[in-house]
Amino acid sequence: MWPSTPMHWVVQFALVWLVCLSTLAVAEPLSVDTVVKSIGLNGKIDLEGSTSTLQKRDNGTFLLRVMPLGASITMGYQSTDHNGYRKALRQQLRHAGWQVDMIGSLRNGTMHNNQHEGHYGNRIDQVETKIQATILQKPNLILINTNLTTPKASGTNDADQNYQITTAGLRMNTLLTTLYTAIPTTTIILSTLLPNKKHPDQVHQISSQYRELVELRRQQGYRIVLADMSTFIKMSQLVDGTHPGDYGYTEMAAVWWAAFLDAEAEGFLDFADGTGADGRISASEEAELDGGDSIGDPGLPTIYGAGAAGGYGCE
Repeated sequence: MWPSTPMHWVVQFALVWLVCLSTLAVAEPLSVDTVVKSIGLNGKIDLEGSTSTLQKRDNGTFLLRVMPLGASITMGYQSTDHNGYRKALRQQLRHAGWQVDMIGSLRNGTMHNNQHEGHYGNRIDQVETKIQATILQKPNLILINTNLTTPKASGTNDADQNYQITTAGLRMNTLLTTLYTAIPTTTIILSTLLPNKKHPDQVHQISSQYRELVELRRQQGYRIVLADMSTFIKMSQLVDGTHPGDYGYTEMAAVWWAAFLDAEAEGFLDFADGTGADGRISASEEAELDGGDSIGDPGLPTIYGAGAAGGYGCE
């Protein structure tokens, strides 16, 4: 055994120091992308929340408990299969690996998982009173499209009635408050209105209010994204001046998908209640929700441009 001398301790210390240096040299540095993903809406790093967000991204996709919310367009009116945008969007989410459970008090369409909250002919305030039971299921993703006209002669939606057009944004804000109060961690994608042959001015006014509302809520730190349908869906794609045909609904699904990707990129998505440690449900539960429907690529139109939160088009 070597004698315990001062020189001996110096040599040992030097060896330990060299080992530490070699360990640091091979360690993988944090990427800029990793650091950016841990930054919140206001540019503040959330030291507590960032760890779980990064962990969820590492684990991959999880269950989306989706509440499609609105009126006749959400229901799928004028689509031949009565699925509207819902089937194509669900198929795209499944194709990307997400588990999907669409929830609601109503059922429409040939798709298996066809629940929704699309209340035909209802105004914003009327829709709010009908979704309380579904809110209790705590969806972690809510899609809102309140088309404000219907083909009914009497006219039962906001624009047909010319119902408080200047306060549509305020009433939508009340609905958002109801949703966020009940489900603080939910992500909401709010759609602008589709073009409308009978009421173009009212549609423009309301969509402008929705854009301002989304921007305000984002500044306040809420998990919300805009799906700007009005810059994508054209009047020529409406079969009755109000509702899209089958391909128009497919294009709507593409806009929802683009907005969803924005929400995912910003780290808004969170696990749904009642799921496992990885946010997923079992394979058997997943298969039951699919009900044999295709989970292959639905071939949605390609969205390009600034993204759903800005302005975009298709090809």
